[in-house]
Amino acid sequence: MTNRGAVVRRVLVAILAIAATLAIIGSLQRPAAAPPRARTNALGSSLWSMRRTPQPVTDAVGAQHLQAALQSQTNGNRACFVVQDDLGLLATANADQALTPASTIKLLTATAALDTLGPNFHFTTKARASAPPRNGSVDHLYLLGDGDPLLATPERIAQDQLDPDTAGLPSTPLATLADHIKAAGVSEIPGGVVGVDSRYDRVRYVPEWPASTRAAIGPIGALTVNDGFSGVAGTGAVASDPALNAATELTRLLTARGVKVGTPSRGDPPQDSADVASIDSPLLPMVLTEMLSASDNLSAEMLVRELGASAGEGTTTKGTQATLATVKHLGIPTATVTMVDGSGLSSTDAVPCVTLQAVLELSHQPKFAPIRDALAIAGQRGTLATRFANTALVANLRAKTGTLTGVSGLAGFLTSDRPLTFSILLNGAFGEATAFALRETMATTIAGFPRTTLGPNLVPAPNAPIPPRACPRVEPAC
Repeated sequence: MTNRGAVVRRVLVAILAIAATLAIIGSLQRPAAAPPRARTNALGSSLWSMRRTPQPVTDAVGAQHLQAALQSQTNGNRACFVVQDDLGLLATANADQALTPASTIKLLTATAALDTLGPNFHFTTKARASAPPRNGSVDHLYLLGDGDPLLATPERIAQDQLDPDTAGLPSTPLATLADHIKAAGVSEIPGGVVGVDSRYDRVRYVPEWPASTRAAIGPIGALTVNDGFSGVAGTGAVASDPALNAATELTRLLTARGVKVGTPSRGDPPQDSADVASIDSPLLPMVLTEMLSASDNLSAEMLVRELGASAGEGTTTKGTQATLATVKHLGIPTATVTMVDGSGLSSTDAVPCVTLQAVLELSHQPKFAPIRDALAIAGQRGTLATRFANTALVANLRAKTGTLTGVSGLAGFLTSDRPLTFSILLNGAFGEATAFALRETMATTIAGFPRTTLGPNLVPAPNAPIPPRACPRVEPAC
């Protein structure tokens, strides 16, 4: 991020003030009368009038108005914000101050995942047995979790398509895996389906999360379905054992396909086993689209554990360390960042706006473009699907939202007069409704750049064009 544009704009404001002063003096010294002149269509203003180069002047004044407006709209809360265009900074306050980021921290998780795992990465959930099917039978069928956060039953997928936050977003259908198992010739599993989630550790919740948070997110594990909630559509209680819950749902789907299946359980696979069937998740950019657009907390935590596993240990601690090391290597400032989870559910997370802004700027590079593409879209997709309705921001605002009690964040891209990149964080004593209102007011103000209230009074008006001769020679107006 550069402040070259901000310096240019400050210089222009100074030039503007001088030009306006000179113009006013000139208007005061205008002679009372003038001798008759031939007809002309020329404007009274000079070729070099400030009115003939309005954009730099408008930008300079608009940036000052933007700064003042955003500052007032923080409503006295602790806040940081950064707004810039292609030339540099337009407005900024407390950019280096680390604040509780809520879900905007998912931008760091997504960036590290894309850099470490690559755009062609996908999770693979496997069904294995101690030996290939014999006469249609395998003693046990081991369901091996690979960390796919999008595994879902048909009922859950249908339900998600009715929710504006998740409509149109990808999933990994568990029913397809059941079809593959049946197609592999399996008709009987007397020992039942065994859920295996040994890829990650079995600490189900981040210790810093309060009890209220734990009731709102399913347990973390390498094998989970329907975000870790029980019931055919994941609308029941939190599943105390996500691997067993996944084995139970696969058992139900296989039974519906005519496969005889014993009681589901959880365990570990035998050392020697044979592949029976598998299913791949969507490619990583689509997983990121689901995570960032819908702000899926479990997806973020699973990705952090996957980053930990890639670094040697499938834990949240190892994953957050790997995340920070990766984004730091990419040139993103992390000196004041505190990251205890990948989702932003912890109030002890801390991120400054300058870090969010750097992540957004990185997404202009082709390698990281999937981050930009994955963001929620005002009036169309994800957590912004129902926001900014009937405004000019619909389809023109892409951003990551962040909301906790007393926390409001919005970071992304806005196209109005020109493309803008911005980051906003506010911390204070307010509820969810206020959190929405604060950031949406500020986003609307940013969308208004570079409009100012000065209008035609930005500099004194030029002399009017000399009209065609249409009056007696003696009239002064001629």
